[in-house]
Amino acid sequence: MALVMALAGCSRLVVLHDALSAAEHNDLGVAYEVAGDTVAAGREYRRALRREPRFARAMVNLGNLEARRGRWAAAERRFRSALREAPADPDALNNLAVVLLRANRRLEEAERLARSAAMMAGERDSIPRATLVEVQAARRR
Repeated sequence: MALVMALAGCSRLVVLHDALSAAEHNDLGVAYEVAGDTVAAGREYRRALRREPRFARAMVNLGNLEARRGRWAAAERRFRSALREAPADPDALNNLAVVLLRANRRLEEAERLARSAAMMAGERDSIPRATLVEVQAARRR
């Protein structure tokens, strides 16, 4: 009761501990991104990584933000980091393939990545298959 009475005179409450887990920060980042606030989304993904430095999903999400901004080198670094932690992540594989395709470099690697992503995603997801077709077309040119 004494704490409540002491706080009653306070104009603000300071939180000294972040109660959110890495996954919750990541989910909050996704919500911000869906709402169009990419700055807040990036902040939450970085918070997730501070909580759990090897959290591949947050790395992929940061890579997606970098790619959205056309920062291909930064996106590539994020996706490669994610793949070091989760080598079978179909999103990281596919998105790295897209980055390499957009940068028009290392297309043989991009095809290998896209093929792996398509195999891992299976029939549930047509995006990696579409990436594979696009990379193969670029290699033929």
